[in-house]
Amino acid sequence: MRPRMIMTDLDGTFLDANGRYDRARLADQLTEMAAHQIRFVVTTGDPLDHVLDLFGDLEFARDLLYVVEDGALTVTGSGEQLDCHPISHDLWQTAVHWLQMAPVMAQPYLIVCGRDRAYTDLPADSDRFHQSQVFYPQLTSVTDLTAVADPILKLDVTWLQADVAPFVAAFNDQFDGDLVATSSGLGGLNVSLPGVNKANAVANLGHHLNITPAEMVAFGDSGNDLAMLRSVGQGFAVANAAPELVSDSKIQQLSRTNQQGAVSAAIDSLLEQF
Repeated sequence: MRPRMIMTDLDGTFLDANGRYDRARLADQLTEMAAHQIRFVVTTGDPLDHVLDLFGDLEFARDLLYVVEDGALTVTGSGEQLDCHPISHDLWQTAVHWLQMAPVMAQPYLIVCGRDRAYTDLPADSDRFHQSQVFYPQLTSVTDLTAVADPILKLDVTWLQADVAPFVAAFNDQFDGDLVATSSGLGGLNVSLPGVNKANAVANLGHHLNITPAEMVAFGDSGNDLAMLRSVGQGFAVANAAPELVSDSKIQQLSRTNQQGAVSAAIDSLLEQF
């Protein structure tokens, strides 16, 4: 079936290791997608401001769709908010306190993510703060995270190690039924409400646009992409994807990595069907 919606994760999937993509190539592809009435959707755990920095000045930017904060927020390229799922104030504060205090979580770095701004207790002059600003342009340093009054969509939790599976398991055991942690790649996990994920967000978006899952194509690399890739007509994992994606028989495997432009090449192949 010819696709009517093409969606991709960013970090480790569409973007290279430097957070870049081939802008001229995407511009050409968007022109062709527009001619065939195919919607292009960015699906990421990253915040809206970072995504707009990457894509907001493209010629067809107003036609793009953004599923950000791991599905907690869906926005059109023209700025219309289609969906938003904040975590209750008491619940996210309880989670932050537990993450900070539980020995099993090994003192992670924490970012609490609002719609328009993210907050951390990292000092503003620290290297880690500046590294995080690559993904969170509006990152703000505060002395006490629990004093943040903004509605919070997601918790971003990271460590200086790649394997976060034990942390994901420990968090989900502690907050079973209230919050869900999923691996985000890059030595981190994201925390959202149950049912708030990329898979459900793109399903809702498809319903809004009268596009069926069978007409959707998706690309990803990490645990937070797994359900989305399994739920669409064609789900693809890049060659550098996490083991749980590589071993899933329902997900097709690309031969190229994100560094080799795997998604761009696959989109070219999809567009050759028209």
